[in-house]
Amino acid sequence: MAYSRPGVYLTERLLPATIPAGVSADAAGAVVATFAQGPEAVTRVISWYEFTKYFGGYNASYPATFQVAAFFQNGGRELYVKRLLADDAEKAETDLVDSGSAAQVNIQAKNAGTDGNNLRVVLSAGQVASTYTLTLYKESGVSGISDDILLERYENIVFDDDTSSDYAPTVINIVSSNIIVSVESGYAGQSLTSATYPLTGGDNGSTVASTDYTDYKGSGSSVFEDFSSFERPFVLFLPFVNHLPSGEVSVVDAATSWAEDNNGFVVLDTVEALTVSQAISAAAAFADTSHAAVYYPNYYIADPLGRGSGALRLIGPAGAVAGLYLTTDATRGVFKSPAGITTSLLGAVAMERTFTSTELDSMNASTSPVNPIRNVPGAGLVVMGARTLKQDGTANKYVNMRRSLIYIRKELKNLTEFAIFENNDERLWARIRTTISVFLGEYRNQGGLRGGTDAQAFFVKCDAENNTAAQIANGEVHIQVGVALQYPAEFIVIDLSQKTLN
Repeated sequence: MAYSRPGVYLTERLLPATIPAGVSADAAGAVVATFAQGPEAVTRVISWYEFTKYFGGYNASYPATFQVAAFFQNGGRELYVKRLLADDAEKAETDLVDSGSAAQVNIQAKNAGTDGNNLRVVLSAGQVASTYTLTLYKESGVSGISDDILLERYENIVFDDDTSSDYAPTVINIVSSNIIVSVESGYAGQSLTSATYPLTGGDNGSTVASTDYTDYKGSGSSVFEDFSSFERPFVLFLPFVNHLPSGEVSVVDAATSWAEDNNGFVVLDTVEALTVSQAISAAAAFADTSHAAVYYPNYYIADPLGRGSGALRLIGPAGAVAGLYLTTDATRGVFKSPAGITTSLLGAVAMERTFTSTELDSMNASTSPVNPIRNVPGAGLVVMGARTLKQDGTANKYVNMRRSLIYIRKELKNLTEFAIFENNDERLWARIRTTISVFLGEYRNQGGLRGGTDAQAFFVKCDAENNTAAQIANGEVHIQVGVALQYPAEFIVIDLSQKTLN
């Protein structure tokens, strides 16, 4: 491998010998979906309330909102939201005019979509001579501006002096969450007409298609690249992506490809009304990857938009399961499988279907496993599977082992960055060995690695043997790390015999 820029480079390989049987970090959740409103830039929210402030609440026209709510209900604490729109979506706008009815100032909604048509600007004279006050309202759904919601207000601004600290674009564009102001090049101090200016022309554009995910805005890259700059070990879930008119597989494969390159993991679900064999076939269509897992079936929740207390709504489990991932990370550790009788789906009323023993066997034994959600007496509706889509008999097999490796990789990168441009000698190698060994020792103590001692759980090699003179002269430090990951107790086997008294 060629190293062209200073940094920490990580590779991963399996040890030739098998490992004998024998403080976690919360990953940030992420969702790519369409919503009724909100920014297209990836936006961090930490609660359902904050999500509704940016993107709106429950909406039957946008089923993804129900999965986002389930994410927070099941312990999700941090969600990076990407609102995806087709290329032909338009932003609402209006022009402020002068006394001669000529357009002089353009006001454009920051976010594309029909929601921008609910904005209206009121321009009035400022308290200081030759200044203006600009007030932004949002339509409340009740007739008349007196009932509208006040969003923003800017007093004593000017439009004709771009060197002034009160210049409208300077004042508004930096702080406003809703609008962008631009002044026409020919504007030179004409008097603007005080009036109410509704924004119009906002459009959601075409129905989002698979190519909007895989060739985002014609960039040639997938939309998931928008998450790369955060350098977080994301747990992605893709609500309603399996309802795309076509191309679900291409979108999922783009997501898992991104996850493999960026320490991510993808939680997948299926469409409703699938049989077990159909669910297995759906999982088999996706790429063979250890960075994704499929959960099935859909489940019923009490419908927050229902007309009666008994109204139910069917939703996919990916959002809730992603929340359970982060709950398990926080309470037990990333090394614990997010499955078992403690992983009940909060808010679930009933599963779409139940399973026979034969069906459960087929889901678990498939080369592309499907993790079932079952009704377990005394525990409720719980996740009872922890397998990835890659069943090659290695650490790739289980969700907790892959995510544990993701966590360790990220921490090793962070812990060794201090070594960049340090003198490459025995003293640096000793510091590296100590730093990594302390981290892995603590991780073992938390339950993250197998083995009764540190020596059984891991090894760290960074010395003259794996750092040759040629490598040192080339500016390279080589570190070899081996870890014994925790296998989940997937099958509890009890041999019971009857003792006969003589």
